[in-house]
Amino acid sequence: MKLSQLLSALALAITPPLAGAHLLPPRQAWSLSNLRLSPSTQVFSSTDPNFQTETTQRYTSHDAPTYLQSVKPALESDVQKIVAYAAQRRIPFLATGGGHGFATTFGRLKNGLEIDMSGFNNISIDATANTMTVGGAVAMGDLFTPLYNAGKEMPTGSASCVGLLGATLGGGVGRLNGLHGLIIDSLLSVRIVTGTGRLVTASRTQNSDLFWGVRGAGFNFGIVTSATFQVYNYTNGGQAMNADFLFPLSNAAQVVQYFHSMQATLPAELALILQTGYRQELGGQYLVVNAVYHGPQSLGLPLIQPLIAAGPIRQSITTVAYKDLLSASFFGMGGDTGPCTRHAKRDVYGLGLRTVDVPTVQGYVANLSALFAAHPEYRDSVFFIEAFPSQAVRAVPDGATAYPHRDINAHLLFNYGYTNDSQLPALDAFATNARRQFAATSGFGGVQTYVNYGHGDEGPAPLYGSRKLGRLRELKRTWDPLGLFGFNIPFY
Repeated sequence: MKLSQLLSALALAITPPLAGAHLLPPRQAWSLSNLRLSPSTQVFSSTDPNFQTETTQRYTSHDAPTYLQSVKPALESDVQKIVAYAAQRRIPFLATGGGHGFATTFGRLKNGLEIDMSGFNNISIDATANTMTVGGAVAMGDLFTPLYNAGKEMPTGSASCVGLLGATLGGGVGRLNGLHGLIIDSLLSVRIVTGTGRLVTASRTQNSDLFWGVRGAGFNFGIVTSATFQVYNYTNGGQAMNADFLFPLSNAAQVVQYFHSMQATLPAELALILQTGYRQELGGQYLVVNAVYHGPQSLGLPLIQPLIAAGPIRQSITTVAYKDLLSASFFGMGGDTGPCTRHAKRDVYGLGLRTVDVPTVQGYVANLSALFAAHPEYRDSVFFIEAFPSQAVRAVPDGATAYPHRDINAHLLFNYGYTNDSQLPALDAFATNARRQFAATSGFGGVQTYVNYGHGDEGPAPLYGSRKLGRLRELKRTWDPLGLFGFNIPFY
């Protein structure tokens, strides 16, 4: 029996169609040894002494899934066999690329199987065709030098360790959104092992319905083994203005007012990120702004004059190569420090804003100061406002993809650090109260959150858009009738 036929037969045994095999107990004890996987495939048990060093580990230990085994498939056919076997045995599983997902829904997976895609790490650039094909485990940081050497660029995220495809499947926000749109807007096709057991190509011309869903909700439908993107000739010869500013907290209102004033008029070339946290070497709680202009300093400097005039304690304005931008940002702190640690205790929330409300931000910065003073154990926490340009994002019709948030002007990321799990109830209360206050002044009338920044408690509509859910659920019934892919903030 073919894999797709086997999974279709199994689907008939589960009602309703979206009940999800991951909600059922394993049918029996399981082992991958009889699957005839390719010789290069590796299998590790959680009891192996090298389990943590040989398999992709998660960014945060908060609500982490637990695994009995991890398998590193070498071929696409291996992925198909593993998915079919897991479905037949009712083994809960997750595919891991960058390992940077932080939603609490991952914690529903207990004693399951990790499908570690780290072997799918190829990058191929066709500079003539302006395309790039990558494997399922390629991280953002893997892209910059090959793209730069080819004279190309594409939209990416702001942390080098995040998996490209994981970010893509949720939409993909970043500094180049104004010029090239979301990452999904550059996506040309994917090869994906779906919940039916089939390995298919999805694009605008092949399985276009699935391709619609992949672009904004893709982790609900299968495991992407490779993807092809459009790439672009680099802007300004591959050089960008990188400006970093350190401000006293007393200047927060003036700084945030600049973000407010730019929310609807941010030029396509300019991206802004505000960060506040606690670092002893910076004198305690700090307020830093990074401004990147994808163009010459002569054009970028006039745009950031309000930041220069806002009285920074320290500033650095340089021109850097596209490939070095992440490591240069935030006074050189924007590379692999912090966001790229593993097993950190991080409790993360997100929110989208139409309006950056100055009093709300001021109030939160003050509340964060009080939290740091009263609870030193939370001083590893960081808060971000990401104001990315949206000209190319909004040029794509809302109905073209499953992504529902093309009207967001700024993304908030509340990244709370803690030292032990007993602190979580109080920390979650602080976090949800902050999210509620920001949502009230967001301009949306409630919570609207980019799914990759979702905590996991929002419900489907704020993450996927109520107008998109009907079509997404129909696609789920077609492409994953067993509900195999349901641990990364499912929409049912």
